[in-house]
Amino acid sequence: MSKSIKHLFTILIAGICLASCSSADEDAPDTNTDPLVKQIKFDGSNNGFPVNPSEINFLFEYDNTKRLTKKVGGYLALGAATGFDRIFSDKLYTSLVYSSNKVTVENFYDSDIYAVSKGTIYYTLNSANLIAEKEVPNTIAINTKKQVYKYAEGKLTEVVTSYPNMTYYPEDPTDYVLTFSEKFFYDANNNLTKTEYTELHNGKSEGERIVRTFEDYDTSYNPFKRMQLLEEYFYRSLSRNNFRKYTETLYYYDNVSTNETGWTFVYDAQGNIIVN
Repeated sequence: MSKSIKHLFTILIAGICLASCSSADEDAPDTNTDPLVKQIKFDGSNNGFPVNPSEINFLFEYDNTKRLTKKVGGYLALGAATGFDRIFSDKLYTSLVYSSNKVTVENFYDSDIYAVSKGTIYYTLNSANLIAEKEVPNTIAINTKKQVYKYAEGKLTEVVTSYPNMTYYPEDPTDYVLTFSEKFFYDANNNLTKTEYTELHNGKSEGERIVRTFEDYDTSYNPFKRMQLLEEYFYRSLSRNNFRKYTETLYYYDNVSTNETGWTFVYDAQGNIIVN
């Protein structure tokens, strides 16, 4: 079951990153004039983190073509016995390595005293440098996940998730091909308003369904538009402005559960969000 997160600027949602290209790839928004965000800060003193500085910093690096190449700072998982689920560390970083239209995203820890999972993700970009495909490998081959992203007029419209190595026995009437579809909806200001994530058995809706809504947008530029390859910022990267309310409702057969998260951002005199 997925859940929304609780700290400023970050939304981590399991099972989402999506993919395929369409004939409208060339209509993708131009981000060349968007500012390069080098740092994001927020107050961590009241977030329940053990032995953490009151100010938490994330740093970002880019290449000479303004592509994101590194994010410094992240969260380390802690054991249940500590009473905390994670702790911030400036030694944890995420690397983005580009080779033609391929991108490899991995996590590292800049120390020998702690090992982290690389969490390797392979992306393929289309001609507009938007995500076309995403592959999440797994040591257990059956769990390898592939996602295809579909676009119209430069906006993401659907992500289709499949598990190509999962066994399927068509002669078994109880077996099925498992896939997921997430569809994306926008308002007149090109801001994401809702997604509908549906579990499919042989192409038919069955089991889990998640409706995510994004509301209370500001009128500021979006500092996350260049961060589509970082899963925690993926949903934010899709809009012109910044949502300040997020609601996730999970439907699983007869069970319904809802989580809601809100943000309070700081703005300058021109109404633009302050992130550093």
